[in-house]
Amino acid sequence: MQISLYNYLPYKKAVSEKKTPVPCSSEIPYCKKSLLTQNNLRANYMISFKSLKATSEREYMHLGTSFYRDFDTLAKASLYLKETFPEGTDIMEFAASNGEEAITLHSILNDKNKVHYPIHCYDVSDKAIKLANLNIHSIFKNTADAFSISKENRSLPFTEMSRTFHELMEEIPEPDVEINDKDYMDFLRSRDKDFYVKYYKVRDEYKDNFKFEKGDIRNILEIMPEKEVGAVFFRNAFYHLTNNHIFEPIYDKPTLDKIWHTNKEAVIEDVVSKVYEKLLPGGIFVIGNDEKEHIYQADKYTSREDFYFDDVTDEYIRLSSPLEKALRKDGRFRPVVTSRCYSSGMGDFKVHTVWQKVDKSKIQQDA
Repeated sequence: MQISLYNYLPYKKAVSEKKTPVPCSSEIPYCKKSLLTQNNLRANYMISFKSLKATSEREYMHLGTSFYRDFDTLAKASLYLKETFPEGTDIMEFAASNGEEAITLHSILNDKNKVHYPIHCYDVSDKAIKLANLNIHSIFKNTADAFSISKENRSLPFTEMSRTFHELMEEIPEPDVEINDKDYMDFLRSRDKDFYVKYYKVRDEYKDNFKFEKGDIRNILEIMPEKEVGAVFFRNAFYHLTNNHIFEPIYDKPTLDKIWHTNKEAVIEDVVSKVYEKLLPGGIFVIGNDEKEHIYQADKYTSREDFYFDDVTDEYIRLSSPLEKALRKDGRFRPVVTSRCYSSGMGDFKVHTVWQKVDKSKIQQDA
């Protein structure tokens, strides 16, 4: 039997009747759809980076990245960088996995070998960093980034993305190193007799434009301490820090313990404060559009009036996002880009994915 968060929390359903969440600029609605598990979603929409599972079960985490994921956010973030820092600036990317997001960003910036916008990539996993430095990438048929290897039904934006991809990447033969989960690959082949996978590497003339190292965003002020940067990317990874597993099937008590005992608001505030300090005035903090980035489970530190129980999904859900609250605190960040969040439990809604640092000294001068 599946264990729900409700069954574990030390209070009863009647305590917190369903409420309509307070209005939020990110337009987060209350739950109104039946729960679709992540496993069901992945069966149809799995995307390209599965390498960590093949390399180390112990270090395996939910992996949801692909080339050009949430392209609009990356494109608009790149535009802000070029407008705000026309002479260039350093970029820090955390939760970089095997580098697909950094490669995408580099192709959009069209930096080539001028390297006005060096991208410093970090991940907490040794295995992810090792894979990134192997410089081997795969794209499958019928995945989110398959447009780059197929010309079928390709719109103009996809054609342009494919062009920039192939300017930066070079197709290679199937490598001797296995970078994907064999069982998963066999599963895909069993579903589609025409399944195929292609392998790529960053072209030799560009491969030194990326540097992958082990690093944790919680220690951002200790990394390159002599520098402030123009952008920090931390997309779709806050849930690792907050133990926020909204709308996922939870079966084990240790995970439920982490969900309940992690002070999500305090964890987020700590990270956001450090990112603010690291950014140059006008710099941007780029987050993801995944539902776990914007919809949060209640924890033991959540006030009773700040959550409700959704009896459709069996979740205690916060009425507003602690991430947005932290970003808006004291007017230190302002949202500049929105994207769509595709939620299994709440349908689709808009969220803010790019936040620009506000120079507090200018605010005080203007006042």
